[in-house]
Amino acid sequence: MPEAVVDTTVLYAAAYPHDNRHAEGLKVVHGIDDGSLPEGIVLGYVLAETLNGLNERAGTRLADEFLTRLEENERFHLRHTNVGQFADAKAVFRRYENLSFVDSLIVAYMRDEGVDYLYSFDDDFDAVDVHRIEDGNPFEPEA
Repeated sequence: MPEAVVDTTVLYAAAYPHDNRHAEGLKVVHGIDDGSLPEGIVLGYVLAETLNGLNERAGTRLADEFLTRLEENERFHLRHTNVGQFADAKAVFRRYENLSFVDSLIVAYMRDEGVDYLYSFDDDFDAVDVHRIEDGNPFEPEA
């Protein structure tokens, strides 16, 4: 099955109704849900960042509900970085000043695992060699 990494910006927007990109985030999450988009890879650090943000802004209940939603959905896959990817992330972090460390972990994971696409609203990724997309299915030919 085709897969794409999903960034915090998309997950948080989908879960938090007051986010200015809520509708766009929901569109991606629902697309993963219904199979019209690739299956979603969520790194452990991205999940932590998302849940921490939700917990701070919306409370524990919403954060817990979103965690349960991801856990129970067979089209979302929680993955963890390995030691080599973590080391590579440090190099990425030092090279690209606009990337957070979590963003650097995403880049290192994608490079190592050969994942080509990232759903993200964060244009800081445009400076590195990943294909950032905000919507649509990159595995379907253009009409």
